[in-house]
Amino acid sequence: MENLDLFSTAELLNNVFKPKTPITTEQLEWQYHKNPAGSACIGYLLEANRQISNYALIPKIFKNHLGNEITLGVGVDLAVSPDSRGKGLFRKTIENSYKAGIKGNLDGILGVANSQSSPRMTEAMGWRKLPSLDFRLLKVSRSGAVLHTSQHKSDYKSCTVDGLRDLETFAPSSSFSPLWNAELLNWRLSRPGVDYYTHSHESAFLITTKISIRGIKIAVLLKAFPVDPNKTPLSITPFVSGVAKYHKTPFVVHWGKNPHFKINGLKIPRKFQPSPLDLVVHFFHEENNFELNEFELLDFDAF
Repeated sequence: MENLDLFSTAELLNNVFKPKTPITTEQLEWQYHKNPAGSACIGYLLEANRQISNYALIPKIFKNHLGNEITLGVGVDLAVSPDSRGKGLFRKTIENSYKAGIKGNLDGILGVANSQSSPRMTEAMGWRKLPSLDFRLLKVSRSGAVLHTSQHKSDYKSCTVDGLRDLETFAPSSSFSPLWNAELLNWRLSRPGVDYYTHSHESAFLITTKISIRGIKIAVLLKAFPVDPNKTPLSITPFVSGVAKYHKTPFVVHWGKNPHFKINGLKIPRKFQPSPLDLVVHFFHEENNFELNEFELLDFDAF
């Protein structure tokens, strides 16, 4: 990875994805090099000293109810230069990511794939598809919990989570859940170019952001932590109502699963979702019966 020019990577990603706001080397430096869980493992190809493909594996630690931990690379930024397609570079890039992941001591890859790349991962590469997660328009009530809210920009120094137990002590009831601690949370909330909002309550701690679609303001619930995991599941509705009041919108959405909360709301059919997401997994050395107990938008790079 140390030999890969992030300027070249940003140029490739901007050429392929054409985002409204261009991807910067600062963003890639944050995601690829500053993650406390480890540096990204990259599968890529060069042609005439120009990067023509990319697949980055961002290390993420998962823990199960038995206390076992595995480290998967969350796959992001899968791209092949438009003028290099049709040459089998998709497969070669993925295979190069395998080599990089093994060298970086990853156990495997967790891919968050769209409806186009998911079949290629499962049918052509032999990955396993995990159960789909719900995308919901959350229920909002008139009376909500009183939340203490702070806005965090990318230049903030640290997030203080008053009253929240050490996140590393949270034990999932079954299967695997992402491991969080204060260092990881502070890194995640320092993503360049994104504003996050933390909402504190005596029973819960929530993280949100906001977007606008066709002029309609929408709050996005990215992650929810219970203050005391022994007193769960909690209804998410009072906290969501407080979030809606703060953001001055009745529309609060959530994607994923969280066993600590009863997630009430309207399921949005996949055909109406902006970009339906599939979770696929691949282990390097031997197949694993890996299943997710918890996974939300803050657990990867959607926002």
